[in-house]
Amino acid sequence: MRWYHSLTLRLLLLFWALLFAVASSGFLLAIWYSQPETPEPLSAEISNSLSPILSDPSIFSSLTPGRILAGNYRVAAAVTPEEGPTRLQLEPNLANTHRRELLSLLDAQQPQQLRLPNGMLLGPFGFEAQRILLIRPLTEEEREQQQISAKQAEDAQTLVLLFGSLLIAVLLGFWLVRPLKKLIGATREIAAGADKLHLKRLPKRNDELGELARALETAAHDLKVSRDAQRRLLSDVSHELRSPLARMQVALMLSQDDDADANPHLVQMSRDVDRLGTIIERILSLSRLENGLVKLHPEPVNTYELAQTLAADLTYVDEQQGKRVLVLKGEWPVTATDDELLRLVIENLVRNALQYTDGIIELSCVRHDNDNCTILVRDHGDGVPEAQLEQLFEPFYRGDPSRNHKAGVGLGMALSLRAANVLGGSVTARNHPDGGLEVSINLPIQHLQETEQEQQEPA
Repeated sequence: MRWYHSLTLRLLLLFWALLFAVASSGFLLAIWYSQPETPEPLSAEISNSLSPILSDPSIFSSLTPGRILAGNYRVAAAVTPEEGPTRLQLEPNLANTHRRELLSLLDAQQPQQLRLPNGMLLGPFGFEAQRILLIRPLTEEEREQQQISAKQAEDAQTLVLLFGSLLIAVLLGFWLVRPLKKLIGATREIAAGADKLHLKRLPKRNDELGELARALETAAHDLKVSRDAQRRLLSDVSHELRSPLARMQVALMLSQDDDADANPHLVQMSRDVDRLGTIIERILSLSRLENGLVKLHPEPVNTYELAQTLAADLTYVDEQQGKRVLVLKGEWPVTATDDELLRLVIENLVRNALQYTDGIIELSCVRHDNDNCTILVRDHGDGVPEAQLEQLFEPFYRGDPSRNHKAGVGLGMALSLRAANVLGGSVTARNHPDGGLEVSINLPIQHLQETEQEQQEPA
């Protein structure tokens, strides 16, 4: 990337342009605000009131700057017919602040009036070759009008600065924020598994944003390739490992038909093969959930009957273990969900409790409102140290040595958490106040009417 394509340099130039534009507009408005008033025609009333005094030659020839003519009128400037440096006479205070206005008004062809900050300048009045300017204090009405004009000029200056800077800021924000929003959307698309990103022309930019957009496109493609390779590996592992394991299990069963206790090595091998099959099945199930290969098939499910069926199945497999599972009555809802996946969540938690404790395992349900419920799996063991509660759902974590360890690979609770997330819920664990570990399965209640409407909607 060349230096003139740098986003940092462009931002610096844009901020400089913004400051320059604001400062320039303020400077121009200050010049516009400081422009002098324009002369206006002298009113007939003033001209008629001054004419009798200024028509007297003796009075007119005696008028010099600073002299009071009548009332509030005094002479501001005079041009005498005599040649020399004294021909132009200006009132000293006015000459220091408004010399240009005095000279301009002396050259006017007709009498005019010009409002100054400290008075109203009138003239020129002439008699033969002599010309004079008069000045009087501003009236109350003229002062109010002067203040209103100044306030309007200040308001206009403020509005121009405000809206000018706002417009530049909006353009700058649109130029910078819009591509950032596209990049945020692209990262969400990558997280959702998309391999084609909606970045439009953003990757064609030559600055840092364009470079980031191209990197995201490359990352999306690489992740897609990685996901496809992982799924192919998952399929190959599933096919290659299950078949020999199944043959090994059949061969071991046939070898133990005559005398199951004759060869303890075969018995141990049988247990290890069963355990290896369980590990492989759990790993494959966990991979399917994490890669989105599990598809939901929502059907009306009575959660209480599902829990009772699970307890009955456990009793059928191992009567002693099954008797320890107690399904308590409560507010078990009927919800539209995937019964196999929901059973997977509950069964893994129950089996985990059976493996690590020797007491009763209680299954209960609390319905919070019409849209949410919590299924509770509680054992009566020693509980888990508080610092290790969050680690229970990590793959291959097998708890604290103080608990009663039996067979287990540390995948049951991790699998339950992933499956609950697929169902739109979550799983948390805590130590029950009365002892034992309590695992909560928080699930949304999908009403049957909503499911039927979704199924009736055209694809």
